[in-house]
Amino acid sequence: MGSGPSFGAAHQESICILLEMQWINSASIHSGEYFHGPFEITEPGTPFILLQSSGRTRPLDDRAIRFIERYQGKLQLIDADKLGIQDLSTDVGEYFCGLLHNCVLDVYNLALATARNHPLTTRRYMWKVEY
Repeated sequence: MGSGPSFGAAHQESICILLEMQWINSASIHSGEYFHGPFEITEPGTPFILLQSSGRTRPLDDRAIRFIERYQGKLQLIDADKLGIQDLSTDVGEYFCGLLHNCVLDVYNLALATARNHPLTTRRYMWKVEY
């Protein structure tokens, strides 16, 4: 889940890493769209990865975080502000959130693949069958 410039990183994580490379059911959800249906799946233990942006869309992320925490969703939060994005000018910092999130996710994804004993290069169909 993410918003603003970080939504692209959230979408890439869902489609390319979790679904394609790790075979984990996933959906990319924009924080602003979360309350238009997807929030109904939130219950104790429901896993979420939220890429929290800085700047104009941060309130959308904050609202989703509060709801997930209230209803005991399992939240992995990657907060651009806590990673130092606020050290950039406020005029441009938010535009670098997606890049920062992608860098952090590279490390996360390697650790996930190792923990699951499922290399990021493993495929069922891609490059193996006609499609």
